[in-house]
Amino acid sequence: MGELLRALAAQWQRLLLCTLAGLTMTVLSLHLVTPRYTVSMVVGPPGRSGPAAMGPRAPALSPAAGRGIAEQGSAEEVVSDFARYLALLTSVPVAERLSADTAVMRGLFEDAWDPEAGDWRPPLGIGSWTVRSLRWLAGYPGWAPPDAVDLSRLLKKELAVEAVNEGPLRRLVFRHEKRSFALLLLTRLHAATEAHLRSEAGRRLKAEMVHVNDRLSGISNLDRSRQLTGMVAEQEETLMMLEVGLPYAADLLEPPAAPALADWPNPVPLIPAGALAGFGLGLFVLAARHGYRRGI
Repeated sequence: MGELLRALAAQWQRLLLCTLAGLTMTVLSLHLVTPRYTVSMVVGPPGRSGPAAMGPRAPALSPAAGRGIAEQGSAEEVVSDFARYLALLTSVPVAERLSADTAVMRGLFEDAWDPEAGDWRPPLGIGSWTVRSLRWLAGYPGWAPPDAVDLSRLLKKELAVEAVNEGPLRRLVFRHEKRSFALLLLTRLHAATEAHLRSEAGRRLKAEMVHVNDRLSGISNLDRSRQLTGMVAEQEETLMMLEVGLPYAADLLEPPAAPALADWPNPVPLIPAGALAGFGLGLFVLAARHGYRRGI
C-alpha cells in the first residue's frame, strides 16, 4: 500500500490534469444546457366544513345526510374530487381547454411557431427533419400543428407531482427557461383543471334536476313528492355554490413561485462533483496501471 501511495504521489501532475479535465468537461456541459427555472405550487383537497370550505358536493334527500357523504360506491371505487384533479392535470380534456390559450401553446411549442408569419410551421433542426423524412418514406403525413394531444403528452413528460410530507397535499413542479412563462403555465393549468371539473359537476347536476322535475309531475305520493322536491332544492343550492368561484376540487395553498435565478441544472454542486469525478477516474486508472505493472 505504501508503494502504491508513493507511485500515485509521483504522478500528481497527471492527477491534477485529470481533475482539471473533469472540471472543464462539467463546465462545458453546463454551457451546452439551457438553464431553467423551477416553478412550484402546492395544492390540496378543499375542506368540506368551515367557512373556507366548499361544502358537501353530493346531493342527498336531506342536508344532514349530505354532510356525511364523500363519494358513493365501494372502497375500491372511491375517488375524491382532488384525486380526479390530479389525474386530469395532464389529461386530454384539460389540454383541450388549455390549447385554446395561444400564449401557453406558443410558449410550450416555441420551436414550431413562426412569429413573422404568425402561424405554425414544422420545427427546425436535424431531429425534426429526420422524423418527418422517415414518416414520409412510410407514406405517413410528416407533420401537423401541435394540438391537445401533443400538449397532454408534453405535460405528462414535464410536470412533476410530489407528495408534501407524506400527507394529502401535492406540490406541482414545472421547469422552463422562461420564468414568467412557467409561472403563467402552472396558474392557467390549475384554472383549466378546476374549470373542467366544475363544468362537469354543473352538467351532471343540471341533468339530474331536469330528470327529477320531469318525474315529479307523474308522482301522486305526497311524501315522495316532498322528498324529490327537497332533492331538487339541494341540487339548486349546490349548483349555486359552483358559481361562487370558490375552490372546487383543489385548494391553491401556495401559488406558483420560482427563484429569481435559474436553478436547474445547479452548477454549485455539479462543478465540484465533476472535478472530483475526474480526480477519482485518474486515481483509478493510475492505480490499475501500477497494479498491472507489478503483476498484481
